[in-house]
Amino acid sequence: MSHPVPLSKNRNFRLLWSANALSTLGSQAAFIALPLLVLSLTGSVTDFGLVLFVESVVSVVAGLPAGVLVDRVDRRKVMLVCDGLRALISAVFVVAMVTDRVSLTLIIAAGVLTGVSSSPFGPAAGAMLRSVVPPEQLVSAYAVNQARNSAIVLAGPLVGAALYGVSPTLPFLVDAVSYLASAACVLALRPPERPRPPADRPAADRKAAAFPQWRRDLTTGLRFVRANPFMRYTLVNSTLMNFAMSAVVVTLIAVHSGAGSTPMSTGLLVAVSGAGNLLGATLAPRLNRLLSPRRLVLAVGWSTAVLVPAMAADDAIWWTLLLIAGSSVTAPAANIALAAAAAHTIPDHLQGRVRSTSALLPAVVTPLGPVAAGLLTDRLSAPAALLLFGGMLFVLACFSTLSRGLRLIPDLRRPAAGPPAAPAEGPSGSATGDRVPEQVR
Repeated sequence: MSHPVPLSKNRNFRLLWSANALSTLGSQAAFIALPLLVLSLTGSVTDFGLVLFVESVVSVVAGLPAGVLVDRVDRRKVMLVCDGLRALISAVFVVAMVTDRVSLTLIIAAGVLTGVSSSPFGPAAGAMLRSVVPPEQLVSAYAVNQARNSAIVLAGPLVGAALYGVSPTLPFLVDAVSYLASAACVLALRPPERPRPPADRPAADRKAAAFPQWRRDLTTGLRFVRANPFMRYTLVNSTLMNFAMSAVVVTLIAVHSGAGSTPMSTGLLVAVSGAGNLLGATLAPRLNRLLSPRRLVLAVGWSTAVLVPAMAADDAIWWTLLLIAGSSVTAPAANIALAAAAAHTIPDHLQGRVRSTSALLPAVVTPLGPVAAGLLTDRLSAPAALLLFGGMLFVLACFSTLSRGLRLIPDLRRPAAGPPAAPAEGPSGSATGDRVPEQVR
């Protein structure tokens, strides 16, 4: 039995990793510079909130069509076009800054165009990862990617702020260059040829049914998730966990930025959380080897359900930092196990559509967490809010323990025959696990 090539020697993986790292670093540098630019231009925090709101809406709206595009077009070409468009938008923005023609309207327009051109990149890169890394290395690959992202989230804002201090144009120029560097990495990729989708039809039939097929494509990901118990569990878990934890973070910031606190307290909260995620991503492969995916997810779920209510016991900064460190270190292992199992579960020809569908609900619900935290903190108290969010995590842990979907999570530590087939589509058009007249394409 031949062993797979180590990730460190896997040329395609290293190029894909580098492309993501370069584009993400540039985006993080520009992201921290954007509020500084808007505030210097308009002096309004509301205007910056408007920019973020528009970008969030664009990401949600463009998500489903982007998933269809990723499954229907060569993924390498999709990533190249995304990088090229984003580099062009950033370059135009830099020219506008140099010529002193930046306005709030231009910032919003650039955000909309960047959001649309960025939407297919993530699903395409995720689908590409599955094709260049064998199943038994998916956990390690996701752990390396998680460590990369955690490091960039820590370093990117510092780089952006330092560049902005030298010249407000520099972060956006670096962003443009990072997209070109990412495109160079993608151009050098040589991924294996994609398998032909099942139940394919003749070209003439596909052309005649192009528009109905496109409409069905927009819901194919949803039908797959509905038909697959494990994917349904993953969707529920990620939505509720992201909502609760985003609310917890805002609640803790409110507690430690009030009277008697120093700005350093808030900085420590963010820094400890980021450092914990980085350490957790480093430890994730070892934890995933020691524990089955289900036990690992349950261990993290129950520990989080205990640690969050414990934060309400004392508002001392050392106590909060200790609990944040504990939850931050353990969470990446479960996230990586779920992500790797999902990538293995989704058939190659559905990767884009299922990924974009699975990201849609968390993208809509997660921003509501900080809103809920603000309302509860204002009307009740921060400890009461933490207890309520801890209660939500307790219910989620109970649900995970009883969930049939989590019991079906594939264990990638064991040799597998391959990912399951796509769910069937019944005569009524709804996904079903009982009838198999035609596979979802």
